[in-house]
Amino acid sequence: MSRADGAARFLEAATALGIAGGVSALTMQGIAAEAGVSKALVLYHFDDKRALLQTLALRLATADAAKLRAAGDAEDPFAAWLALGSDATACGARALLCALMLEPAVREVAPDLLAVRERGASALALAMLGAAGLQPKLAPALLGRLLLQQLDGISAAARQDADAALDAFALALLALGEEDGAVSREASPG
Repeated sequence: MSRADGAARFLEAATALGIAGGVSALTMQGIAAEAGVSKALVLYHFDDKRALLQTLALRLATADAAKLRAAGDAEDPFAAWLALGSDATACGARALLCALMLEPAVREVAPDLLAVRERGASALALAMLGAAGLQPKLAPALLGRLLLQQLDGISAAARQDADAALDAFALALLALGEEDGAVSREASPG
């Protein structure tokens, strides 16, 4: 097994273990058992737990940002947004990422992880507004942050409330736009 293949295998095992049991389940021994290897082999690929958790968090943030960008590139970004919020596996991964970002081992890189996700979320928010023929009234970065807070909240909320939360946020997002070519009240004379 190559070093890259081994690392990917252990990160997949850590993701499954973390989604199922939370951050407290992410022990080196637990990850090794989930992957069906010895703890020594995991330590060969990752110097310590801090390195493993940071790599896992980066992998989760990068995957989430890619999903957000793909949703923004979809023919119907609203439908893609709803699908993102309804995907239980993706919600579990986002919840794990949010929990990891609070861990001391990951906290130092958390701002970078958030920035990666915010860029993807900003692209999706702009696509959603564009699909409705609206221009944002707020900075795209702020829209992205709002969208992430909504998605992350859905990850923590009861699944039965997710559809209502997604619909409410989509309506709120539309309220943060103005028609293409419209002159804002602040800029109009008189």
